[in-house]
Amino acid sequence: MDKLSVGLLGGRGLVGQTYVKLLEEHPLFKLAFMPSREELPDVEKAKGCALIFSALPNEAAEKIDPLYAAAGFPVFASASCHRMNHPLIIPEINGAKLKELRGGFIVSKPNCTLQSMLLPLYPLHQRFTLKSIAVTFLQAISGAGAGFELEDNVLPFIAGEEEKCLEETRKILEMPTLPISVHCTRVPVSHGHLACISASFETKPTLSEVKEAWESFGPLTYREEEDRPQPHLDLGAGMEISLGRLRSCPLFDIRFTALSHNLIRGAAGGGLLTAQHWIEYAQASCSL
Repeated sequence: MDKLSVGLLGGRGLVGQTYVKLLEEHPLFKLAFMPSREELPDVEKAKGCALIFSALPNEAAEKIDPLYAAAGFPVFASASCHRMNHPLIIPEINGAKLKELRGGFIVSKPNCTLQSMLLPLYPLHQRFTLKSIAVTFLQAISGAGAGFELEDNVLPFIAGEEEKCLEETRKILEMPTLPISVHCTRVPVSHGHLACISASFETKPTLSEVKEAWESFGPLTYREEEDRPQPHLDLGAGMEISLGRLRSCPLFDIRFTALSHNLIRGAAGGGLLTAQHWIEYAQASCSL
């Protein structure tokens, strides 16, 4: 099968550069269009592309992404401005919603921090039903964009992050009143968002039942070492979620740590995976 031509908006930022790198040897997509002036839409030159990836920042994405969608392109966007108004997808959780999409549209990728929390919680939610969550995210400096520096310090506030995590989690899980407590903290690590998670369920699982649920659910790897996962050791190729430190919790049912690559699983790689799922659905319905 010939590769599908795709376009990329915002290719000069960290997320955009990650898209470029991942597309170089992608088995399904080839990069055929990347405008040199990202602030100006160039819809005509995108003709021939099966879809568009957008790594534009919020202000530009809010104006430009809808122009490509209106021209008939599927747009897989990273910007947070789209998340509450368009389908918000983590493929392994709610990818079936992609079946409904035809023609031009915008699909949004969730906040990069949510991959480490929601992917391990979802198979537990399916079996035991989530009741409440408390999470502290330790977020890498690359999540703040190119040029951000942090050394020998921790920033206990990231503007808008906690609100995004709360709203987006409830939307993805379709649980609008789910109690969630979130702390978002920037730490001096280059790549990798580490989540320290506590959760309660309608039916309390045993620790062995938790591990069984994780083992049967795709992109999760549990590490038995007491000091893992670690960003420097456990990011791997970038699409896996590394888990560890599962134990009982005196306030909740369980607690554990989870690590994801913010630029790959949380951003460009997640966008590529979402687009692959949509392609599969479109091809199955003969609409592509």
